[in-house]
Amino acid sequence: MSLAESLRELELMRYRWVDLANVVRAKGLVLPTVRERLFAGGVGHWSHEEPGGPAQTAEEHLRELLATSVTISQAQFSLPVTADVVTPAADLPPTHDLTLVPDLGSLVPLPYAPGQAAVACDVLDHGEPSPLCLRSFVRRVVDRAAQSGLRPRVGVELEFALLRASDGGHPQPADSSTYAAENAFDVHEEFLAEVLAVLGSQRVSVAQIHPESAPGQFEISLWHLDPVAAADGVITARQTIKAVAGRHGMIASFLPVVDPGSGGSGMHLHLSLTGDADDGLGDAERPFIGGVLESLPALLAITAPTPMSYERFRPHFWAGAYSGWGYENKEMPLRVTRNADGRSRDLEYKAIDATANPYLAIGALLAVGLDGITRQAAPPPAVVVDPGLLDDQERAAAGIVPLPESPAAPLAALADHDSLRRALGDDLHHAYLAVKRSESAELERMDPTSRRALLLGRY
Repeated sequence: MSLAESLRELELMRYRWVDLANVVRAKGLVLPTVRERLFAGGVGHWSHEEPGGPAQTAEEHLRELLATSVTISQAQFSLPVTADVVTPAADLPPTHDLTLVPDLGSLVPLPYAPGQAAVACDVLDHGEPSPLCLRSFVRRVVDRAAQSGLRPRVGVELEFALLRASDGGHPQPADSSTYAAENAFDVHEEFLAEVLAVLGSQRVSVAQIHPESAPGQFEISLWHLDPVAAADGVITARQTIKAVAGRHGMIASFLPVVDPGSGGSGMHLHLSLTGDADDGLGDAERPFIGGVLESLPALLAITAPTPMSYERFRPHFWAGAYSGWGYENKEMPLRVTRNADGRSRDLEYKAIDATANPYLAIGALLAVGLDGITRQAAPPPAVVVDPGLLDDQERAAAGIVPLPESPAAPLAALADHDSLRRALGDDLHHAYLAVKRSESAELERMDPTSRRALLLGRY
């Protein structure tokens, strides 16, 4: 099927990008106008020729038109989550436009919005990837991995809460179920059926779904994909779940903590490196882990970017409240999963939630791990107990320290982290720090109720 034929029934194409605050944004290209200009005589019967240049078929001109029609200001990448106000310190004034170029291989229909489709976009500046293009950042890191003979793949576990509006104005959990309570599948049967059908139609492959430990909470697990496609899939899943929940009279929230008294919601990354499903880490396992742990303070600035992220890091909640790693140890921020024969399958990174931009998070995790491989970094011994059951002296003796309590220390660590600066590039590194410093300061000034209400609307 030609591109023109695949777009024939569509009215609107959403050009989707994700900013540094992890707000999913889109601009819509109205397709009937495009068709009127290109195909008045029927598909394939229009041609265009620039003076002195080669003739173009309608299909070629359509692709060119789609790749050049939608622009945004570079200042869009300086907006914090708190308001659509430019962060001056990001040094991205609204004096220069960037082009959103659709990756047509990612084009997916939106069954919950008939006549519309969404497409993930690269961000170009005069035909070249902008330093602010997050998909290009991930590709650069993947290319670096390939030079070492590695084939990274990423699976994602997305946790979210289903809420309903209440008379008091504060949304309440949509059910009172507990972890893996089967009745929750029956309570939300129609919602779950639609989510799975819509994700399937958008080529997002779901491996598992189950009720989680907090009331109204679910976890959905996505199959391993290449890193860019995995991040695209996270965004598609988030947008789909929120849209379908709204159709069923609910609110889907991906906040790390909706109710401070119950379990939090993470966005765990399962990373394999070898392309071998039975031996996913191979010889890279130990130096990769060493690189991640050495860089964990700076990495948290990207994977746990909001004050609320740190409310989730509590002992005995399987969120990873202390530094370190272990085999099948769900209380560590880094957990190595094993196959039945004892070989390592993948590395689960748990110190992350869905307020993190998935492109930045996946790319940064890979970058620091690859740096560890280059330096042959040695990880500390694997932790074989629940560190929350140890006393302070026992943890100190084992080199186990609590994760930070706010974004301040991670942001300071990221500012001084040469490896991540090189991986991100100076412009992206600088802009991200500026946006997150401004954003964190504003969120810290807000009272907890107002902060939660604001972020509930964003995530």
